[in-house]
Amino acid sequence: MEIPTQSIAWVAIAVALVLAALTAFFQVAPEEEALVLRFGRHIDTAQPGLHLKLPFGIDRVYKVPTRIVDVQPFGYRETRPGAVSRQGHTDESSMLTGDLNIVLAGWDVQFSRVDPKAYIFNVQEPDSTLRDISQSVMREVMGDRASILVLTVGRAEVQRRVRELIQKQADQFGMGIQINEVNLLFVDPPPDVINAFNDLNKAEQDAVRFFEEAAREYQERVPRARGEAQRLILEAEGFRQQRVNVARGEAHRFTEMLEQYRISPDVTRQRLYLETMEDRLPQLRDVVVVDRELPSILPHLNLREIGGGGN
Repeated sequence: MEIPTQSIAWVAIAVALVLAALTAFFQVAPEEEALVLRFGRHIDTAQPGLHLKLPFGIDRVYKVPTRIVDVQPFGYRETRPGAVSRQGHTDESSMLTGDLNIVLAGWDVQFSRVDPKAYIFNVQEPDSTLRDISQSVMREVMGDRASILVLTVGRAEVQRRVRELIQKQADQFGMGIQINEVNLLFVDPPPDVINAFNDLNKAEQDAVRFFEEAAREYQERVPRARGEAQRLILEAEGFRQQRVNVARGEAHRFTEMLEQYRISPDVTRQRLYLETMEDRLPQLRDVVVVDRELPSILPHLNLREIGGGGN
């Protein structure tokens, strides 16, 4: 049975319409942006949602996950959440430091694709290129530093420097990538020297602890000693001022007394004597009279006027 030509045409048209409908729409996920190319030329960047394009391959769509952070691991692989394996990755983790020692390092590079057009067009394999750049930069930075520094207190500075250099090279290539973080997960000496390194690390920690204890004791003792010294100085100043004032008062009193003595020597002399006796005699416990006929046992003291002496 011969099929009419007109029927074949309608079937072809229906199939074409179906294919056009299927290839004219595309969906962009919330974490993506899509580049729309027409005959290889970029004509639009589509945001998340449902979009329309020319069918039959006239317009082609390349989706780029611009709103997620990807991680590239080096020197290890995550076997399951929270568990990592270093086996089989020594080619990535082995590093030659500036003092010609070998350390084993594991790190990751966290990055985002911020410019989908540059990411697609400027570099043929941007993820692979970023991986090569990361390994090259890490080896360069490790090679500029001593092993002890890298193994102990220098990790933060290494992470910062590696991130800066990777970002610099990515920008030079126009990769459309932003480096968010570089994390050194482990930096260890080779297994053959791990015990010696642990001893050295313990010694350095003890040295830091002793220094901190000495600094803390210095901060406690020096201010206390300075305060004690200041107190002694103030006490000495007060004692000096007191002695000076007393001496000046005594000198002034003696000067006035001398003036009175020059005016009336006898009266002044007797007054001084009586004042002295008035001060001293009450301190005596007994008075012994040797001879009643004696006018006086002390100058200016008439025993007869006292009443015959006694106890």
